[in-house]
Amino acid sequence: MGMAVGNDGDEDEVNSTINTTPLVDVMLVLLIIFLITTPVITDVVKLKLPAERNQVYKTKPENITISV
Repeated sequence: MGMAVGNDGDEDEVNSTINTTPLVDVMLVLLIIFLITTPVITDVVKLKLPAERNQVYKTKPENITISV
């Protein structure tokens, strides 16, 4: 499963596997902290964005220059 309890008398064998349980625990704690603090941060900052304006620019024939 997750943990090697005994090594049957072979004291010289080295366990070279990485224990990922602390890494997963830290990532879960960071995820929970991020999920809790994100709504608090977004409610504090108030932004006044500029109004959207769509203006159609028509090209007049006297403004077109063709050169060869």
